[in-house]
Amino acid sequence: MPLRWYILNVHSGKEEFVAQKIHQMVEALGLKKQIAEVFIPKQASVEVKDGKKVTVKKRMFPGYILVKMDYNEKTAPLLTNIEEVRGFVRTGSKVYPLSEEEVASLMESGKVKKGKAKVVAKIRVNDAVRITEGVFKDLIGKVAEVDEEKGKVKVLLTMLGREVPYDVDISIVEKL
Repeated sequence: MPLRWYILNVHSGKEEFVAQKIHQMVEALGLKKQIAEVFIPKQASVEVKDGKKVTVKKRMFPGYILVKMDYNEKTAPLLTNIEEVRGFVRTGSKVYPLSEEEVASLMESGKVKKGKAKVVAKIRVNDAVRITEGVFKDLIGKVAEVDEEKGKVKVLLTMLGREVPYDVDISIVEKL
């Protein structure tokens, strides 16, 4: 029987712990042919920390991991008896595998494509910010727009008694 992907419900925050336990059990019991892979769905995003863009991966579904396995009377209890595991996701009393398309979509969403990672900004509209680099270094302004897709903010700077909009990369503004 071919190996299929199943969803395992675990205590939130314990996904890595359970994945490690599964890997240890597979190695110790020689179950590589029955339990082939463990996958924790994560979403890649770019955050600005200390003025630098950093790629981070956050769990898409806290409390759930995917296991590629031969689901049977021998393998299922091995996984459900691991501490921090609640059980397999069921519909009624039956456990159904995910389709390959569903799993491929989850795996693809965790990859960062050039120019496609969303920037998660800690800066919001109407925040007071200071420009840290460039021509307007050290000027203070108010955020008018935040474009997380492009990683840009529009800052309103006061010059000669008028507000002037200035588009700037999110990594060179500092929230006050």
